[in-house]
Amino acid sequence: MEQSDPRELARQGNIEAIATLVNRALQTERIITKINLKDGYLQILLVSEKIPDEQASVNLIRRELQLLNADFAKTVRIYGRELRSEIPAWVQQFPLKPISTNNPQEITNLQSSRTSNKLKSNINSPRSSGDFLNQRIDALEFVQTLRTFRFSAVVPYREALSPALYGHTNVKLLLFFGLFPLGMSFIISQIGFKVGLEQTAWVLGVYYASIWGVVLQNLIRPRHFSWREILKCVLFTVFVGIPLLLFIQKVPLFSFLYAATDWGLIPRLVGFILGVGVLEEVCKALPIYLFFLRSGKLFDPLTLAFYGTMSGLGFAISEGVVYSVVYAFGLVQGEIDFGAYVLTNTIRFVCLPFFHAIWAGIVGYFLGLAAINPSRQVAIIVIGVAIAAMLHGLYDTFSSGFLGLAVMAFSILLFVAYLQHSQQMIEDLRQAELNRSNHEPPNS
Repeated sequence: MEQSDPRELARQGNIEAIATLVNRALQTERIITKINLKDGYLQILLVSEKIPDEQASVNLIRRELQLLNADFAKTVRIYGRELRSEIPAWVQQFPLKPISTNNPQEITNLQSSRTSNKLKSNINSPRSSGDFLNQRIDALEFVQTLRTFRFSAVVPYREALSPALYGHTNVKLLLFFGLFPLGMSFIISQIGFKVGLEQTAWVLGVYYASIWGVVLQNLIRPRHFSWREILKCVLFTVFVGIPLLLFIQKVPLFSFLYAATDWGLIPRLVGFILGVGVLEEVCKALPIYLFFLRSGKLFDPLTLAFYGTMSGLGFAISEGVVYSVVYAFGLVQGEIDFGAYVLTNTIRFVCLPFFHAIWAGIVGYFLGLAAINPSRQVAIIVIGVAIAAMLHGLYDTFSSGFLGLAVMAFSILLFVAYLQHSQQMIEDLRQAELNRSNHEPPNS
């Protein structure tokens, strides 16, 4: 019986025949050869106890395949790996081009192709193993591709842990806002401290107020910024201003105004403006007046507006703690359901600190204007308090409806307008003060 010629079958793309020729070219039994042919790619995997010699293996296989003068593949990719490893140690790829198409050997090739079907029966073509090999080579190729990436480039851990990165303010803020609640929970669990509702409310109040503090600092951009001054304003409002406010609420006139907030629409409006609005806005403005205006320390309206917002945030934190306890009692007694409890607490800790900060910022802004125009200082302060108290009282009166939302939106826009036109307002007041001083008669 006529022996089948592996070269003729190899020209037809027979995997087993190609493997036979590759093994002959390598001239060694210590290398295991696995071959797959798919979509014009001939993939050859060489496995040995030691890593196969890259250049010698590639040169021998390239010469053997080119001598076939066939076009069953356009590209050859050769992998070499150690037997104990799953990852190739090297990969080489080259195009497979026929040496020549105009010679007598081509006729022989064509004649051999007519009898190839008779010869194929002598050599089994392992197609199922080829599919498995294709998947395995694809996986190895993917792993090899992953190895081309440097770990330090994919995970820049040195840069992530460098002190220079931590030095950026935005990075510190991201770490604080991202880790503060989780860090507090971890610390409390480690020390075994039992946290009550009031303590939790303080933590939440500080957290959300800090977020608004960053937003307001970027919005106002005060010329003077000091953590010490911020703490002074916040602590004064919480531990001095609010107790003073609670005491003044018992004065007959103000107790009457506070009581009016439970009556009809007009009494409610008057009570919220002249009672709640005036007292709370004066309470929040008190540290700004004492620490900056009265002492003559700062005269910049934007800076005083900023410290006013910080005082407003401190007021809102303390108020939020009190109301969170009230809401909890309402939940326990069945006066509100759980959904309403969550919603009201969210508004109390997220929205209302910002609202209080805006109104206090307006008063702080007018305190700064008052410093520029001493001759009309009292009038300017009264105007600032009156505007903030009016907005505060209108919101409290209509907070449950659309009008309350509109009042708060106008409050925010008005505050931004003050900030944007502050320079013009400052120049006008300075000019008014200069004109007044020029028209005053000299002292005799």
